[in-house]
Amino acid sequence: MASIREIGPNQIRVEIRRKGVKVPARTFETWTEARDWATKTEGRILGNEYVAPATAQGTTLKQAIEWYEKAVLPRTPASAINKRTYAAYWKASDFASWRMNAVMPWDLRDWRIAVLDEDNAEDDTLVGPAARWSKQTCWHYLQFISHLFTTWCDENKVRLPNPVSNNVRPILDNARDRRLDDQTDTAGRTEEDRLFAVVDASTSPWLGAATRIALETCMRQTELATLEWSRTRLDGDAPYADLPKTKNDRARRVPLSTRAVAAFRTLEKLFGEKKRPTVLGIETGSGIGQAFRAVVTDEAFPDLRWHDLRHEAISRLFERTDLRDHEIMAITGHLSHAALKRYTHLRAARLASRLG
Repeated sequence: MASIREIGPNQIRVEIRRKGVKVPARTFETWTEARDWATKTEGRILGNEYVAPATAQGTTLKQAIEWYEKAVLPRTPASAINKRTYAAYWKASDFASWRMNAVMPWDLRDWRIAVLDEDNAEDDTLVGPAARWSKQTCWHYLQFISHLFTTWCDENKVRLPNPVSNNVRPILDNARDRRLDDQTDTAGRTEEDRLFAVVDASTSPWLGAATRIALETCMRQTELATLEWSRTRLDGDAPYADLPKTKNDRARRVPLSTRAVAAFRTLEKLFGEKKRPTVLGIETGSGIGQAFRAVVTDEAFPDLRWHDLRHEAISRLFERTDLRDHEIMAITGHLSHAALKRYTHLRAARLASRLG
């Protein structure tokens, strides 16, 4: 039990005596500081750490978000634009005036059901006809709340359960199956032909080469955007590109086909003597996505996204080569065979055609 006593002007001494536990005495200038330290320390000793309710009860969600905008967003410039959008939404929502300790998982689950109109969904997507957003967008808004609670509680040394717990986020099916259509149009062009035409005409002069490299190498968006010339070898019998930093935090070497080398040569000619450290001359992967969306419209290329090029490239490795699964994994950067299961049927179909 804690013993708190005044031993002199502005000197409040705290001693805690527990059987089998030795806690050095502490001296504070005020009684409030002394009592707070004694309560917290005793709670830690008993495994029941004290959490001052006044902090959580005295802070609204809006106030916490305003702190987040000032303290956290400047440290994450790459995602700050999107996070400011999420912050503005939540500050204007019904939750804004709620105290931090009042936001519960079931409240956010009810919110998710409402914004996705799940009660009126008639298929397996769990998104109704009056849904405000897609499941992916809803997931991002909830992820913002989750990160807010994590950082705010850590900053204020407050223990609160994260309300974005299991079953709160919508279940996402991220496995896209969009492939480039090899059927020709009235002009005799495949979708790939038409795609190359629009990216080559883009105001981003590197986009055409970047698109070809993506289809030949399976590189992810950020991997390609941050690839440096010093890590590429275009000459010799085995040209390659070294990726020191990938999504899985594992470096890998990507072999380059003749078409990939040709695309890199195009970039060399494009930049000439002003060649920049990175092969595309941009700083982040978002620049690729923005340039791609500017010319690849849904009207001309329904539901085609930049990441679909990686799916197309991996599919072609299974369809057009005799590479073994572990060799394909070395190129794509997948860490397990399970991640490639969705592609194995492509090889089965190709092998079946050989049987006659």
